[in-house]
Amino acid sequence: MTKKILILLTIALFSITNSFSQQVTKQQKDIHFERDIDVIVEELTFMYDTDQALREYTLFKTYNKAVTDSIERLPQEEMRSYLKFKKFKSDDLAKRINKEYLLPIDELNTQRIIEMTNQYGFPSLGRIKKYYKGMLDEEFNPYILIVHAPKKYWEELKGLLNKELEAKYLSRCEYGHILWHLNGRKNINDMLNNGFKMIPNAEGQEVLTAVDCD
Repeated sequence: MTKKILILLTIALFSITNSFSQQVTKQQKDIHFERDIDVIVEELTFMYDTDQALREYTLFKTYNKAVTDSIERLPQEEMRSYLKFKKFKSDDLAKRINKEYLLPIDELNTQRIIEMTNQYGFPSLGRIKKYYKGMLDEEFNPYILIVHAPKKYWEELKGLLNKELEAKYLSRCEYGHILWHLNGRKNINDMLNNGFKMIPNAEGQEVLTAVDCD
């Protein structure tokens, strides 16, 4: 056997072995994800609720969900008036809340989502609904936690989530929307190239709409 043929056989064997290894890893992630789904959802719910509560407080200055929900149901003009009235009188306090509470929570959540993704695959809402038997809040969606990731994690997340898209652990539309955020919300093509289209609504206005997400 010539040296050239031996090298080619070695490369082919490595490719087959590597492909099999990746497939086994994916299978293991799915098995572990299903096994641990209750504790995964429990932790993600805590992370999501904390994320949303802190952000709503910066707008409404209350953690009372009944109050915030009622405000969000107001007509746009009334909501704007309310938010103007509730605006922080102290810019220093608003900045301190953002620096000392919001940003640290975003960092902790981002680190944990990366850990969970490496262990289980990205915990998208579609995957969760496949295995979780309990009730989920209708607004709950873990990908919001990635959308709020600090900028220093953006490049790492783009590489990670591209692999998760290939593994079908998140939809094209989820990926496109997250990518748009991770690129600084500058280029709408991040979404148009990943399942979204501009479609006219009842008033004839073109609206960005998730269409081809599979």
